[in-house]
Amino acid sequence: MIDFNYTVEMVEDEQAYSMGQVNTNDVPTEALTTYTQLLSQLLQQPEQGKRYAGFGFDGAEKLAFSALQITEHDQIGAGMVYNPDDNGDNFVLIGRVFFSIKESKVSFNMEPNADDVLVQGDVDLRGYIQSFVICFMAAWVALNQEHLPR
Repeated sequence: MIDFNYTVEMVEDEQAYSMGQVNTNDVPTEALTTYTQLLSQLLQQPEQGKRYAGFGFDGAEKLAFSALQITEHDQIGAGMVYNPDDNGDNFVLIGRVFFSIKESKVSFNMEPNADDVLVQGDVDLRGYIQSFVICFMAAWVALNQEHLPR
């Protein structure tokens, strides 16, 4: 397993709030394997950033993400969407994630409507977002392990 620490920050109204540090060793092996495969497949698509994969967590079936490589072996972005109809036609953007290996940082930018979309009655999907961010970043680090700073 790769030992890599990164800072997680939430950006709301252009103000960044630190959410602490995460280590890639904290991600279960099964989740890392699954996300590494999903991320690799998304990045091989001809229209990067326009194809989506499910979050892969039970209870989060209406959540999906895209992936867009910004800088080779360093920066990647993900768009997080909510799919109310389960048919892929009516995606609602709920946030964007940007990760930089060189800066060892992930910023997590929620859309203003995200809480309205993610919390509906007794159903609260916000916890899945944090799990997604951690798994996604660990997968990006795994795909670029030979380029990590020493």
